[in-house]
Amino acid sequence: MANRLCEVLGITYPVIQGAMAWTSMAPLVAAVSKAGGLGVLGSGFMPKEVIIEQIKAVRAMTDKPFAANLILDPGEQFDATLSAITEEHVPAIYMDTLGLLQYDVAKKYYEKFHEAGCKIIAKINVLQDAVVAQKAGADVIICKGVEGGGHCTKISGRILLAEAAEQIRNIPLVASGGIGNARQAAACVVAGADGIEMGTAFMATDECPVHMNVKQAILKAQDFDIVACGASTGEPSWQIRNQLAEKLLKIEAEHPQAEAAKLVQECAEGSLRIASIEGDVEEKGAVMSGQVAGLIHEIKPVKELIEGFCKEWQTWLEKSYSLYETNETFNN
Repeated sequence: MANRLCEVLGITYPVIQGAMAWTSMAPLVAAVSKAGGLGVLGSGFMPKEVIIEQIKAVRAMTDKPFAANLILDPGEQFDATLSAITEEHVPAIYMDTLGLLQYDVAKKYYEKFHEAGCKIIAKINVLQDAVVAQKAGADVIICKGVEGGGHCTKISGRILLAEAAEQIRNIPLVASGGIGNARQAAACVVAGADGIEMGTAFMATDECPVHMNVKQAILKAQDFDIVACGASTGEPSWQIRNQLAEKLLKIEAEHPQAEAAKLVQECAEGSLRIASIEGDVEEKGAVMSGQVAGLIHEIKPVKELIEGFCKEWQTWLEKSYSLYETNETFNN
């Protein structure tokens, strides 16, 4: 039986690469798509001209399907991203939301992207958004749990996927958040997922265009090294504990929320670029890794990561498990 996610998106393997600002750029996106997964351009905060440049760069490297990221928050940035994606006819739009998803807004923009020939991948953080996204016409739903890198959500990935599997019947579900090995992916399938999304795992690949210091920081990190910074701003993010993270946490512990938010924003400005481009992963740079860093042990080519992961994933799914040794045990 064909995989629903692969059928909808036109991909070989049910693996989506997470959208990471100024990290999932053309080299990584193209490599993931060429390897049979779905590469996603982290275009949510890019200027229009940069988005178009990156889309053209992906197309120069592969003719496979890929997606571009958009934050569903109408305004100047949203309009710029929307026009770039529709003008360039990107095969799929990977749509994040900052607050609860509103049906009228989702329906309006989903229709615009469908008219432009884009598949709609709705990334949701709560069950209500999954229900709204399905009603509004989404083609795929990604369920992101609190374990996922980037902005912190509030619901456990295991709970959110289980909830969505009960409510969402007609479109593929993708599990996201804290996935780093094939055993986890197999568990997600049992829980109702058609595929998985990984972000941090793809940072530790040859093709990811971040500084080697960032990749090495991910390999060295353990689960307890990942901390949430920026709660005072209303948009906390996971990052590897370093001097910058300690400074941000100290600010939030010692100042009232409004004052802390201003100081945190000033202190963290440009920190992702400083780490990713300049390689400062200690003093001023932020390494936005998810909690899954503790499961990532080596840097691999994207093709090797995806193919090896999916082969092992299938092996786990073919294993036979039982709560009881024999039917006789059950009957007793």
